Amino acid sequence: MVKFFLGGLSVLAFSGPDGTGKTSCANFIASSFSRNGYHVRRIWIKNAHSITFLLITFLGKLSPSCVVRSTSGTFVTSSIAKYRKVWLWIELVGILLKILAIYASLFILKLGSRKTILIADRYLLDSMVHITISLILLKNENGLSFKLCDLVNNLPFKILRSFLLRSTLTIFLDGEVPVLLKRNIMANKADPYGYMVLQRHLYKELVRILKIPCVYINTTGKSLNEVCSEVLTILKEKKENKYFAIQ
Repeated sequence: MVKFFLGGLSVLAFSGPDGTGKTSCANFIASSFSRNGYHVRRIWIKNAHSITFLLITFLGKLSPSCVVRSTSGTFVTSSIAKYRKVWLWIELVGILLKILAIYASLFILKLGSRKTILIADRYLLDSMVHITISLILLKNENGLSFKLCDLVNNLPFKILRSFLLRSTLTIFLDGEVPVLLKRNIMANKADPYGYMVLQRHLYKELVRILKIPCVYINTTGKSLNEVCSEVLTILKEKKENKYFAIQ
């Protein structure tokens, strides 16, 4: 049994394209921590939370034609392309409200001297990827050019990145597109090939451009048990690094 002596890590985040096994891995690792005496809380953050969800729902009722659904199921509006900077701040506020609620509950649990960890199968990197996909789809639809470097230089993305630098270990799960598509089909998901290529590309580019610290695992040709064993080995290796310690 792997014993965890990691004392300052608050969030263990599994991020990556659809079909890489984020949820299955998160479930397995959560059980491992629970068996080792930790209080585990599962969290999920993508985007379109709280304020943005309510706003998009309201816009959809006013004018259904102005609200479209991206391939991933993310709600977006035709207004995003025109008011990109404002929309980024609206998205940021919605995501931050969820983060603050999560950390407030974490603080209360720690007051009780409980060993606690938050495990996410989608977190802030995933939020940034799906916000970017929405903007790309809408800009292409409107015949506008899109530069990723311009987007990531916006303050909202830098703020989200700052949270990933604080007591968070991001496990970036990846895989070859044909393999991911096959897994998604088996799970009754049917994302187009081009969408999967774009999604995978954006994960890699955002990690590179924003210099997001993460552990990269390619799940192609690996079983769930093999991937989870690799994650457990990584956590064991990190135990001497105070930055990655779990309280």
